[in-house]
Amino acid sequence: MKKAFLFDMDGVLADTETEWDRLGYDDLLKNHFGPELYAKVTIKGGTSIKGIFDQFVEAGWAGDYETFYRLNVSIATKIYGQIQLTLGIDTLIHSLLKSGFVVGVVSSSPLEWIEMLISRLADRDRLAIVVSVNNHPTLKPKPAPDPYLYAIRELGVEPSRTLVLEDSQPGVSSARSAGAQVICFTQFNHGYDWQSKPTNAHYYAASMEEVEQIVAKINLE
Repeated sequence: MKKAFLFDMDGVLADTETEWDRLGYDDLLKNHFGPELYAKVTIKGGTSIKGIFDQFVEAGWAGDYETFYRLNVSIATKIYGQIQLTLGIDTLIHSLLKSGFVVGVVSSSPLEWIEMLISRLADRDRLAIVVSVNNHPTLKPKPAPDPYLYAIRELGVEPSRTLVLEDSQPGVSSARSAGAQVICFTQFNHGYDWQSKPTNAHYYAASMEEVEQIVAKINLE
């Protein structure tokens, strides 16, 4: 029977969320939406660009999404095209493929940003599926199970034979609700105010080496 391993991207394949913070994303939000609306919105790790925009709309914003998206592109290009991939990620993916897993990525980010980053993976061409929640308007975003249920269905694998590597609470909750076994990746959880250590994951790992060790102990038969 087929078995799958699905990666989240931001905070897993690379420490992108820290880079968004370092490059002043809070200031971009304050300048675009205004400090009053900014104070009404809570941005957490794992939230998509569209999800952030929708929160401001709910708080009273009347602007358009395309303008906001274009503001994000300049920062995104700097990050996803240049950031160092997580140490050991290529080794882990190669090991998973060798062990018979079908491997994919399920991310809240726009597809063009995902492609910028994963194009540098050694086994990019062997990824079985790449899902951008941002580019699937019919999918409810994480923490809803929709993104992972969609990937699992497209791959033709049982949820119980699916492992997911996530770093955020919305991501962990999404994968668990879809019936997958979840490994929480904590290497890039630096304790910032927009981060909190996810609860309810089945396993926790602080490096890709630890992820590989956990996978070796899980019986999916």
